[in-house]
Amino acid sequence: MKRKIFASIFAISILTTPIFAKQGMSAWSGPGEVANPDYVPRIPKAQREKQAEQKKEETAATPAKKEEPKKEEPKKEVKVEPVKKEEPKVEKKAEPKVEQKNDEYSRSVGNLNISKDDFEADKKAIMAMISELDTIMKDKAYKKWLGYVDSESTEYWSKSSTLKKAQARMPIKGLQLKTLEDYFKYVFVPARQKSKITEIRYESATYVKAVEVQEEQDLVYYYFKKNNGKWLVHIPPL
Repeated sequence: MKRKIFASIFAISILTTPIFAKQGMSAWSGPGEVANPDYVPRIPKAQREKQAEQKKEETAATPAKKEEPKKEEPKKEVKVEPVKKEEPKVEKKAEPKVEQKNDEYSRSVGNLNISKDDFEADKKAIMAMISELDTIMKDKAYKKWLGYVDSESTEYWSKSSTLKKAQARMPIKGLQLKTLEDYFKYVFVPARQKSKITEIRYESATYVKAVEVQEEQDLVYYYFKKNNGKWLVHIPPL
């Protein structure tokens, strides 16, 4: 009996396998079991051919997109700057040295028309007087000093009004200037004690300054006026 039942079941399975296979199911699938996920139903040949023709017609109906030519990007212009030429360095040439005597002559006369011989003679006479005045001032020989000063200066500086003005300008207060001799002792001599005069400067052919030359300026210690061919000390008015 058991053999007959088993044979019947086996026969049924053989008969039903093709049916379940078409549906993607196993003949042994029970109720509620999911069909074979890998199963792909077969499409009839006539239907496949029809679908292929429809695809061709759709492809033919769709116009092919024209490939637009690629736009070439404009070339970037590279500005080439001209190479600057290296300028040669200009070095100032050292000016030729001028003889000291000629250089002093040009400083002394300036734009005045004074010959070199006259300049040398005038400077010699003036420098000799300055040397003599140094001795006079050391000795405080007032009367000798008067012989080196022009009359215009002695008259002006002998006035009491002039002496009062000079007294007011003195750095040391308390000193009184009552006479020209006071001016000589307390003003003229102290102002020239440490002078180092080396050159002269022409204001005119008959008026000269005796100076101490410094780098930036000249210090004026004396004024000399030429009167009747003779140089004398001139003291400018206030």
